[in-house]
Amino acid sequence: MKARDFAGWLRDTVLRLLPHAAPRGLERIGRPGPTAPVLVTGNFTVTVRRVKQTLAGRDAWLLVANSNGINVWCAAGGGHLTHHDVIAAIRASRIGQLVGHRTLVLPQLSASGIERHKITEATGWTATWGPARLEDLPEFLDRGQRVKKAHRFMRFPLWERLEMALVWTVPMTVMTVLAVGFFVGWRAGLVAAAVTVSMVSALFAALPWVSVTGRGRLMTYGGTAVLGFATGMGTLAVLGELSEASLLAIAIVSVGGMSVLSVDLTGTTPWYPGGINSLGNEFEVELADNRCSGSAECVQVCPRDVLRMNGKLRRVEIAGRNTCIRCGACVVQCPGDALRFRFSDGRVVEPATVRSTRLNLLGRRTVTL
Repeated sequence: MKARDFAGWLRDTVLRLLPHAAPRGLERIGRPGPTAPVLVTGNFTVTVRRVKQTLAGRDAWLLVANSNGINVWCAAGGGHLTHHDVIAAIRASRIGQLVGHRTLVLPQLSASGIERHKITEATGWTATWGPARLEDLPEFLDRGQRVKKAHRFMRFPLWERLEMALVWTVPMTVMTVLAVGFFVGWRAGLVAAAVTVSMVSALFAALPWVSVTGRGRLMTYGGTAVLGFATGMGTLAVLGELSEASLLAIAIVSVGGMSVLSVDLTGTTPWYPGGINSLGNEFEVELADNRCSGSAECVQVCPRDVLRMNGKLRRVEIAGRNTCIRCGACVVQCPGDALRFRFSDGRVVEPATVRSTRLNLLGRRTVTL
């Protein structure tokens, strides 16, 4: 990251949960000509900036579609980035007059909201899926726009986990400092803020090794709260600020902070499905073998390696059900409608419903397209 980009990165990271829109339209990266690749993204400022940084030194056309200032994955899942937005961007930009080919590269993570065959039907452009992560984009282009299997998988590296921790800690810390500082004292408030930062950062850093779903989540959140309280108590003792009021404040901050995170920490990661939408009624992806044509469209867009192609049977299998994040990309892209969602109470969500609706902020399918 260049120094001049730091302020924008900090602003967009701290306010990550709020829309922040970059200009829409066609952008030139380097000196693209008629044979340069055409890449599509949404108009979330962080995404646009990172695409440009990733492709620095290359020649490409960047088609920034309207995603209402939301990142590609969330926008696609929430109905803010669809094939209609891509079609509109193609027509408005007149990119067809600047290149001699008709191939778009779509972000893989937009597959839950974009039906690429509809782009072809409306514009004549063929759409292909790029890799799940931006850092794999240069290799994808060098390989002739072919994705390696490993690059379909959505990784969540330490730097990105700590970045997401920052998204959570800023509002939580501000509220903690103000509340504890006002009622107990500003030194205790600063200690409480430090406890919040350390707990959230430690939890996100430890995500590969701790459980935040199922019964194990109680141990994770409870254990982190205990460690946070112990850290705060030790710090207060060193500062000579130990009192019943300050200890009570640290206890409330430790337990309260982990309680807030437990509501839907999973929904802000690419590793776990959101938990709010399935409380008391879990659901999972279901495969109808007799409908599977073996096209493997679903395999190409699955970010968690849940689906795999069985070459002998010439059809897809669910190989990693426990890692499914229920994003719906496979359901949307399956040409044979072989995939759908089934709830534990027996209720079924058919592909037609998945394609015509999107998720609201609580993860419920109430947004109608």
